[in-house]
Amino acid sequence: MRERHTEPDLVPIGAVVEQLQRDYPDVTHSSLRFLERERLITPTRTPGGHRLFTPDDLRRIRQIKDWQAQRLSLDEIRGRLEEQAAVSDPAALARQFLDLALAGETLAAQQTILTASDLGLPITTLFAEVLRPALWELGDRWQRHEVSVAQEKEVSEAARDLIAELTLRSAGSVDTGEGGVVAACVAGERHELGLRMISGLLRARGVGVHFLGADVAQNFLLDAVTRRRPRAVLMSATGDDLLPAIKSAAAALSALDPRPRLLAGGQAVERQPELVASWGVEPLTLGNLDSVDALTVSLLGDQR
Repeated sequence: MRERHTEPDLVPIGAVVEQLQRDYPDVTHSSLRFLERERLITPTRTPGGHRLFTPDDLRRIRQIKDWQAQRLSLDEIRGRLEEQAAVSDPAALARQFLDLALAGETLAAQQTILTASDLGLPITTLFAEVLRPALWELGDRWQRHEVSVAQEKEVSEAARDLIAELTLRSAGSVDTGEGGVVAACVAGERHELGLRMISGLLRARGVGVHFLGADVAQNFLLDAVTRRRPRAVLMSATGDDLLPAIKSAAAALSALDPRPRLLAGGQAVERQPELVASWGVEPLTLGNLDSVDALTVSLLGDQR
């Protein structure tokens, strides 16, 4: 049994039942006690024996209820929970993905990530804490000549397919007409996986994204912005030598009426955020999910 706490984020069983019944009407005090007897959940106990539940407990119960709705047996649910625990370490999952992909076991590497998604690991974690560090490690190894160009390309293609699949799985209902975001790598930038991931997170949150891809010349970017009239433009640059392209694009986009909100991401931006901000461009990083969330809230707020 877990150590007893009286932390403010612990919720009594009555409040848990009331909260969960909005989505799962069959949740009762008795059904939660049943899950506890089956050792599927382990609530904290007060010195007086009262059950208290953490936010993780609630997420676990929701997952169990979803699996029960799929008519999985208790043994099957127990097995999935055990598998879920096995993939709950993002750093280990990133290493496993990269090791398998570099060994040429591309499908096994992809299935590792998709299985983690099936078991409830959110797209935010899969992108920010699994694929992003795996791809950074891949780039570091390539620079040290520890992997070949062919290996780098194969792993990158495997990651590109995964990002697309996970985005489709998580994408909410979005309007891809006017508004939303135009996302593009600046001219000369061929590394678009980070931008794909940020675009996927925005789509998962219900923001429409017009994704232009890698190496987008400034005139093409301006054409897209003029046609789509987005609320925001998201650019990406990995190398410091590409920062002038962001500065030039920002100057051209700032002359538009109405002027869209300008944002930029990529390793070069993360290294020099103050310089980028001085051009009227907001730095945005996959490593800072709060910034992605803040952008989502503001964009959806503009649409209401």
